[in-house]
Amino acid sequence: MEGEIEKRHKDDILKIRIYLSDLNMTALQLRREMERYGQVGNVIIDPDSALVIFESRPHNIRDLVRLNIGGHRPGLKLLKNDLDNDLDNVLDSRFSAESLELGAMLSEDVFCSEFMVKSAVTIHFQKKKRQIKITFEHPFNETIMKYHVEMRFQDMDKGCIQVNQLDSKAEILIQLQFPPMFWRFDSKLEGSNPQKWSANHSLRRAVDILKGGDITGVAMRDSPVEPNPTNLNAKLGRWIVFRLVIDQRCIEDVKSLIGNLFNENSQGIEVRESSRVPRPNMEAFKPLAFEVRYMLESALSFNYIVEYDLTAEVAEILCALEPLKASMILQHIIWDRQRIWNFKGYLSTQAAKLKTPTRPRIVPDQCVYLRKVIVTPTTIHLQPPTLETSNRIIRQYLHVQDYFLRVEFSDEGSSKLWSKDSASNENNAIYNRIFAALTQGIKIGNRTYEFLSFSASQLRENSAWFYCPEGGNPTIESIHNWMGDFSRIKSIPKYAARMGQCFSSTRAIANLSSEQVQMINDIEYNGHVFSDGCGRISKDLARMIGIELGKESMPSAFQIRLGGSKGVLALYPTLPKKMVQIRPSMEKFTVKHYVLEVIKASSYISSYLNRQIILLLTHLGVPDDVILDLKNKQVEDLAKLETDDTTAIKVLRENWDEHGTAKMMVEMVKAGFLQNQDPFIKNLLALFKHQQHEELAKRARILVPEGAYLLGVCDETGDLNEGEIFVQVSGSEGSSKPRIIEGDCIVVRCPCFHPGDVRVVRAVSCKSLAHMHDVVVFNTKGSRGIPSMCSGGDLDGDDFRVIWDERIVKKVKQHEPMDYSGQGALAAKDVTIHDIKKFFVQYAVSDNLGKIARAHLALSDKLEGGPSHTKCLKLAQLHSDAVDFPKTGIPAQMTPDLRPESYPDFMEKPPDKKTYESKRILGRIFRECSSGLESWVPQDYQQSFNKLLVIDGHEDYLAGAKKCKEGYDREMSSLKNQYGVKSDLEVVSGFITGIGIITNKKPQEIRKVIQGAYAGIKRKWRKELEEEFYAPDSKVVDPQNLPFLERKASAWYAVCYQDLKPGDPYTFPWVAWDILCTIAHRVRTQQLTEEEDPTRASVSGDEDNESTVVDLSEEEPFENETMRSSQSSSMMDIALERERGKMSTERRYTHSQFIMAGLTSRTWRGPQTTPSGTPLTLAVTMPKLTSEEEPSSPVETLNSYDVEAPLSAHSPNQSEPRPMRIAVTLQTGFQTGAMSVEPDVDDKALHEVLGY
Repeated sequence: MEGEIEKRHKDDILKIRIYLSDLNMTALQLRREMERYGQVGNVIIDPDSALVIFESRPHNIRDLVRLNIGGHRPGLKLLKNDLDNDLDNVLDSRFSAESLELGAMLSEDVFCSEFMVKSAVTIHFQKKKRQIKITFEHPFNETIMKYHVEMRFQDMDKGCIQVNQLDSKAEILIQLQFPPMFWRFDSKLEGSNPQKWSANHSLRRAVDILKGGDITGVAMRDSPVEPNPTNLNAKLGRWIVFRLVIDQRCIEDVKSLIGNLFNENSQGIEVRESSRVPRPNMEAFKPLAFEVRYMLESALSFNYIVEYDLTAEVAEILCALEPLKASMILQHIIWDRQRIWNFKGYLSTQAAKLKTPTRPRIVPDQCVYLRKVIVTPTTIHLQPPTLETSNRIIRQYLHVQDYFLRVEFSDEGSSKLWSKDSASNENNAIYNRIFAALTQGIKIGNRTYEFLSFSASQLRENSAWFYCPEGGNPTIESIHNWMGDFSRIKSIPKYAARMGQCFSSTRAIANLSSEQVQMINDIEYNGHVFSDGCGRISKDLARMIGIELGKESMPSAFQIRLGGSKGVLALYPTLPKKMVQIRPSMEKFTVKHYVLEVIKASSYISSYLNRQIILLLTHLGVPDDVILDLKNKQVEDLAKLETDDTTAIKVLRENWDEHGTAKMMVEMVKAGFLQNQDPFIKNLLALFKHQQHEELAKRARILVPEGAYLLGVCDETGDLNEGEIFVQVSGSEGSSKPRIIEGDCIVVRCPCFHPGDVRVVRAVSCKSLAHMHDVVVFNTKGSRGIPSMCSGGDLDGDDFRVIWDERIVKKVKQHEPMDYSGQGALAAKDVTIHDIKKFFVQYAVSDNLGKIARAHLALSDKLEGGPSHTKCLKLAQLHSDAVDFPKTGIPAQMTPDLRPESYPDFMEKPPDKKTYESKRILGRIFRECSSGLESWVPQDYQQSFNKLLVIDGHEDYLAGAKKCKEGYDREMSSLKNQYGVKSDLEVVSGFITGIGIITNKKPQEIRKVIQGAYAGIKRKWRKELEEEFYAPDSKVVDPQNLPFLERKASAWYAVCYQDLKPGDPYTFPWVAWDILCTIAHRVRTQQLTEEEDPTRASVSGDEDNESTVVDLSEEEPFENETMRSSQSSSMMDIALERERGKMSTERRYTHSQFIMAGLTSRTWRGPQTTPSGTPLTLAVTMPKLTSEEEPSSPVETLNSYDVEAPLSAHSPNQSEPRPMRIAVTLQTGFQTGAMSVEPDVDDKALHEVLGY
């Protein structure tokens, strides 16, 4: 064996199996025994043998072969290194180093050494773990402390490692983006498991290199946490350049190991000890305004500048600048994400460029710029202010909004905090640092921010709100008192959650009076609350909210916050005026605050499967081929997306979203922009296609056309029976009448882990619920509510997937639902803020929600029985407990037997984890969709400037358009840089391919935040476009001004596209996409008309009006269009006729007059009119009158009444236009295409015609 070991010395890692029948030793005792022969990494004691893994070639091979344990000679077997590769210390190559230095780069070729150690320094290149590990020893009091440092490849830039030859040695210089993870060996952690010992399991996280004092690795000091602390022995968060001196014979081996991380152009580095470098003059920076000091600290925190750059000359330049200008210069450093080597020169150059006075940025309505910091174990990253949707607290204290701070706690390099068993001390240094920040505050410049509160979503992200009460500001106590009365809540987690309601991102819609808010009883049967979280809202108030949110139809439900209540308000038509009704299940605490705040409105969203749902469906009997057919159809359609208009429209309509992106793209394709190779729509389609392919591969996100993703509400009528639901979807096909779903369906809510989470229900038609659309209405009868069976859901804002595809529904064999009643919350006498701070840390320590979900996914794929296997059912219950942890305070304890030993390939685990090729459907989808998946890059399509979109009169608006574009582009650039998004197109569409910031937020959460911020920007510039054309005392464009609005939109297009160069931004004019589409439609119609018959070029009612063409060229029905104030008027003469018995009234109106009269949408039905006069029917919809305004007639009890007749065009040379009759429909609530103006109450003739 001695010869075998000698041959294996290049492997670095050596594994030996020891066979001894009566081995009476613990793993720790055996490790100490084997330490005589070399450095041991792992020991595992089995019933009849033991595995010992040496981290490197044993130094005493001869004695190892003659091993004697307790007077016995055990059997030895040398194992191959490709076995047991899931162990913690799989090492590829390891080199000894003469010294290790930590510091910073003063210039590209000058290294400032801040710390040096020469004892037991090694560097390990762990390619399987994709990291570099450095170990060293450092004296502490009378002992020797062992440290190791982990640097992940993902935190390194290409070319960040230099290898240079010295006289007789060589140096390795590693420049990191973020601080690495530091660990310290602690003998107290060694003997916790008698069967296993690992070097890694004996490590404790370190936030400092100890020289004396507290051995715990963190000092609980009375001073606040700071970005640049002075009370640390080693500034591990700032010293992120590592220099090692090694034997020069290792150079080529090192180069081969680091691959593309190696800097080919590396040169010799000058090393300067920090004692020879002038120290920064921080006193000179004290006069800086806070906003400037904050941005300076921000640039330092990301290491784009270093402390040695902060000279007196730099302070003088910054102090002389206008604060806003200085902040902008520093902010651009952070946005550019590049190290500034000559900071003084950079400041001087940029200051000279910004000669014009700077103006404060205009914040979009309902938005606010907020500062955010990321606290890691070794540093604080200060992010520039980001644009976010506001909340109740910020709106109330808007005058001191600058003193609020969002704080997120993260591990190094944007890794989520490590959660461990609460009994483990492994990460105490991290959690002590969190608690220090919560209790002592965070100091930035001359401000000290103190803990304020956190919302439920923030708790999951390990983040919280802080506030600085200095300078006469409201105190934290006064803010807490204003928030409400929480004294009756005797549970710490619930107390924290209720306070967090005030911090939900919302839009304040209406100030209600106490009389407008009523309390009604919950709907209860058999001990179950069927209306849990669901209240009522009147039609008038719902309509107002829909208008305020810019919805095209009145939503049927809203997720809201109102005082101490939270949940959903569903439309209740008989509720008078502007009223809401709240239920006890919605009220969480007491406060007299009657501002109605909206989080979201109900809308139709396409339904998708994901990994969790597919696992359950296939387990419950749905054949794999059904899922694969859906996937293949989706891939087939995506292949034709960019070249075929019909396919593009179909696919986009199947992917309707709440933000209107798909609708915009559909209208652009229909208007001919795709065929015209417009770069905006071309790139959006390419980006959409890329995102669809990526989500298919990574999430198995498969479209189900026969389904919808809907907000859940309860049946207020009681007409639905047990097991029944009501679903009426507007869909995306432009049908004037929503579709009522009937028949068997499945309902599922994510996350879903238990087989019983998939419920088979019966969708029925119900006249009393006809006013409800784009929601799923659940019955309020029976033994148990359907939402509670779907992963323990309720109706306070949960969304549900409803699928009526018979290929799926008919195959599902329903399983008994799980009991989600859960555990009761831990009680406390009187909750204090200190209790809440401790709970925040406890949650960070014990949260393992993600681990449970990943384990369930892996074991459901691996184990026979899938989700019904005993282990998977245990994990499903644990996941429910983990979800409830923020409310109960009881963490879910995951036992070792539930941890997977290997993972399916579709989970894409790192190479050091055992993986296998999954033979189940998720593995097939992953492999089929992953091939050929490439990153998306925007293309500069060869597209000529479309002169036809530039209409006469646009010249009058060009100068203003240029200024607007500059402002819009600045805001878009700011938003992109805030989140590290690469392209304007990603921001506009919400199809985010990647972010470049440190955050714990999930990608989908970041997408929501970005979409919310862009919605604010879009609203702001849309207002800028329209405001000068508003009718008097109105926020609606006067119809007579629509031609001028078109000219202005045309000017916006011209300034963006006329001289468009590769790389230039071009999203600005598409704020007015609907107006540009109107112009494009009209231009296309004119072209077609002139080709067929020049005498029938237009339909007009006003010779002087330039907007006189009616688009009749489409061969398919138009999408329902909003008759918005900005919609171009065709200005054609039409006649409206109404017959009721013997009464007949007729009057002629222009199209624009109908807009002001309140007609809300237009729908083209049947064959379209050609220039030769082929008949066409036009339907116009308006809101149903309130009960007191309805005419007394036999038809008033009907939902609608229609009169339809042919509509035909006429030639301009006709003396009188032929009248066109309109189908008038009066319905309850808004239908698709709701407008934002009330009917003209002075138009008596119209009222007479319509039967007011």
